[in-house]
Amino acid sequence: VELRAPCHCGPVNDICFPAGCSDLFITCSIYDIRIWNSALRQELLRIQVPNLECKCIGITPNGQTIVSGWTDGKIRAFFPESGRLKFVISDAHSEAVTALAVCNDDETRPPWRIVSGGDDGRVRVWNVTSSHQQLLHSMKEHRSTVHCIRVNADNSQCVSASADGSCIVWDLQRYVRLLALFEPTVFQSVLYHPDESQILTCGENHKISYWDASNGQAIRVVGGSNKEMTSLDVDPIGDRFVSGSADKLVKVWHYDDGISTAIGSGHSGKITAVKISPDQSTIVSVGEEGAIFLWEMAAP
Repeated sequence: VELRAPCHCGPVNDICFPAGCSDLFITCSIYDIRIWNSALRQELLRIQVPNLECKCIGITPNGQTIVSGWTDGKIRAFFPESGRLKFVISDAHSEAVTALAVCNDDETRPPWRIVSGGDDGRVRVWNVTSSHQQLLHSMKEHRSTVHCIRVNADNSQCVSASADGSCIVWDLQRYVRLLALFEPTVFQSVLYHPDESQILTCGENHKISYWDASNGQAIRVVGGSNKEMTSLDVDPIGDRFVSGSADKLVKVWHYDDGISTAIGSGHSGKITAVKISPDQSTIVSVGEEGAIFLWEMAAP
């Protein structure tokens, strides 16, 4: 018997690529975080935390720290080369940490910031230095689980998507609400268009919605799937985006036209996350069945 390749033993919850690096990506699941070589399709490192599930992951812009959210309400940070624990923020949330975003700060010139969301509906901003981690502000307007958080390029704002049917744009200087987007759905994913003029959302209403980032008005709604939409990612130019859903299909979309240009079928369970590699050559998708798929991204 020959072991061809290891993989997660449960649902894979999140993916991230280091900034500017398409050769590596990171996934998280029950009990562990794993780092993969995308070219060789090999596992490079496994970071294990027994009896807990990692719900979300991120990595600092210079790639020196992996940040992760866990079901025990803690944020754990690890060194990516060794997998050694770097720091723990205990009681980051009273329930599971379900969403994370790392601000575009220079980690080599602390402090740098993490924005987290939890099952408790709170969005919290943390200051991280070489010696300690400090809560800067806790924002409580969501009434249910925060599923996704994205920070804009200059760290002035972030947007959070919640199961309560709202997406809220927060000011990261004054820690107040700037905008709120409402729809009768459970929001699963949200992102900024690269020029930050629009916000894209998806959720359990099977639709992809475009919103004006300046006033929060809905611009258009596109039918994305016949089942729950779970994940979105957009390319750095903003011409195309990719979606994953409970119908087990990965779809590539033309952003302006709102038309699906390619469909990938292979998953046997609900897709939980999709991500485009920094060089735009590969799409990585992960699912509830524990599979990790790498797709060649078609030329525009």
